[in-house]
Order: sequence, then C-alpha cells, then structure tokens
Amino acid sequence: MSVKMVRIDDRLIHGQIVAAWAKSLSIKRIWIVDDVVSKDVFITNVMKMVAPPDTELVITGTDQILKLVKEYDESDKNTLILVKYPMVAKQLFDAGLQHRELNVGGMGANAERKKLFKNISASEEEKKTLKEMQESGVKVYFQVTPNDRQTMYEEGKTC
Repeated sequence: MSVKMVRIDDRLIHGQIVAAWAKSLSIKRIWIVDDVVSKDVFITNVMKMVAPPDTELVITGTDQILKLVKEYDESDKNTLILVKYPMVAKQLFDAGLQHRELNVGGMGANAERKKLFKNISASEEEKKTLKEMQESGVKVYFQVTPNDRQTMYEEGKTC
C-alpha cells in the first residue's frame, strides 16, 4: 500500500507539507483532490511551483477518485493525498482506500465553522462527516506537524 497519508488541509501544499510531511513520509507523489482547484489553471500552476522537487503532483476533481484510489493503493510510489474538506476524504474511504487514517491538519475558521482543535475549525456538517468516517473504521486524528503528538478526534470535544 503506497498511500502514506490522507490529510485535510485547506491550504493544500505549503511549507509544512513540503518541509515536514513529504520528507518524514518519503513522499514521491502528492495527489490533490479538489473540484475547484483542478479547474483553476492559475492555482494549479502555483501548486506545481511550490510542490517538493522530485515529487509527482497530481491534481484531480472528485470524479477521478474511483479510478485512482485502486491504482495508487497498489503503486510502489509513496503518496500523500490532500483534500480541503471532510466530505472529499469520505469519498476516498468510501471508494475503498486501504489506508484507513485521516489526518485533520488544517481547516480555517469561517462563519459556519466553530473551533474544533487549536487553529482547526469545523461546521456541524463537517463534524458529522468526521464521525461517520470514524464509525466506519477510519482513525481520525489531529496532528499539525510530524513532531506533534496525535490527538484523536472526539465528537463534541473541543481541544
């Protein structure tokens, strides 16, 4: 199984991803799954510029999940999957992704979201989706950087 991490991070590729996660997991492929980003040429080009060197970057919409989950699960290329929203992560697990862990690393505040953990916020719908994944056997945890300890997601609890 070559998928090493599925991470919710609304910034997608940024310093923590490049300097910390990609190195600590020996990542050779980053797969961004986002319907808006996949159609935005400017943002796609920015992501390509900031991706770690010698790392394949794949940016698709959710319509490619069923096709790529099995391929990337069976590949020998260490893969980091980045999504912005819990609902997209759930689609990955529902499609049969073998890696059964979800790192909730970055979800910024907005009018619908309330603080969930440190600087991570979630709406009621997003919390419901996290709980559904947990109930289906996915380990859902917070860990901002590889040096931080994992904190398990607990519904109704704010850290």
